[in-house]
Amino acid sequence: MSNSSIYLIDAPKMRRKLSPKVVWLEPEHLHEARVISENNLRKLGEINEWKIYLNALALLGFEKYLKERNPNIKIKPYNSANAIDGVCYLSVGEFRLCLIIVDNLIDDFVTLPAKLITSAKMAAHFYVLVEVLEEEEQLNIHGFLRYDELFKYSQILDFKSQSEDSYNFPLPLFDTELNNLLLYIRFLEPSAIKLPVAVTTNSTVIETVIQVKNQADKALINLGKWWDGIFEEGWQSTASVGSIISNNWAWGSVRSQKESNNFFISQTKLFNFGLLLQNKFLALIVSLKKEENEEQGVLVRVLPHQEEHLPSGLKLKITLNYNTADSISQEVSARQTDNLIQLEFSEAPNKQFKVEVSYQDAVVTEEFIL
Repeated sequence: MSNSSIYLIDAPKMRRKLSPKVVWLEPEHLHEARVISENNLRKLGEINEWKIYLNALALLGFEKYLKERNPNIKIKPYNSANAIDGVCYLSVGEFRLCLIIVDNLIDDFVTLPAKLITSAKMAAHFYVLVEVLEEEEQLNIHGFLRYDELFKYSQILDFKSQSEDSYNFPLPLFDTELNNLLLYIRFLEPSAIKLPVAVTTNSTVIETVIQVKNQADKALINLGKWWDGIFEEGWQSTASVGSIISNNWAWGSVRSQKESNNFFISQTKLFNFGLLLQNKFLALIVSLKKEENEEQGVLVRVLPHQEEHLPSGLKLKITLNYNTADSISQEVSARQTDNLIQLEFSEAPNKQFKVEVSYQDAVVTEEFIL
């Protein structure tokens, strides 16, 4: 399988000439594509009729290619064709594929709208470059890219197009070995390729660019076990993470600064908000200490990871006894020059609390029990 370097792309590979997979279209494909374009004529207009026709040919030809290699493969086209963007979608097994459709591939790059990468509605596990030669009754499949590869490539400034809303991707970045795509579909778990998702908040679907976990099924983090040296997966010693957190012990000017030297246990978890903050990581630090009244003191902090400041407007919220009628909450927001936000409280053992770190409409939540 292809293991293309994201930042170091060797020159011989960039100069490699693509050898597309040729799929011959049948007369019934041409007829069915005409019927599809005519049925959509009233809805999308004559100006998009040709694009719809090409989309239909690409979809029918690609389905033929897949069926020839695996007659039992489960394929389900999406009814909504996006003629304006020159793409169409289908589900293959549990994977979503986006066909990037061109009718005359003359450039050494393909331009993709940014929303194909950032939008939860338009992102796909795999992107397949398909050239439709209608007069020759031929389909050329030039290669494919995984979503995670496509996203990483999009972060390279040289690939940015003249328009801020699109990216130019050199053709040699696409994996021309289509057997790799078939192997991915057969053996890879869809969860291995993280996609942006839509999160429902107050009955409104909001586009986000983070992979949100189902908090209802998420086990509580038992801080009582931390005193015995037992920590959940993803949490690591703050001391060990400190060397990679910028300005870890030199906070500078921050709001509500607290001394943390008297907190005997401190664990850190790194997280990010995906494309919303260019995949830059933040550090969530939870520190514990014993109080004289048998309560536990908890200090929760959020710091930037290898950045000078936190994003302005980033919020930290703690809700005590969140699953009871006696719940209370406290919240703090980062200003433009803050490199730390934090909240501290004391509570009795076996009490629960929830920590929420939010930016715009995206929220990362951790739930704890003392």
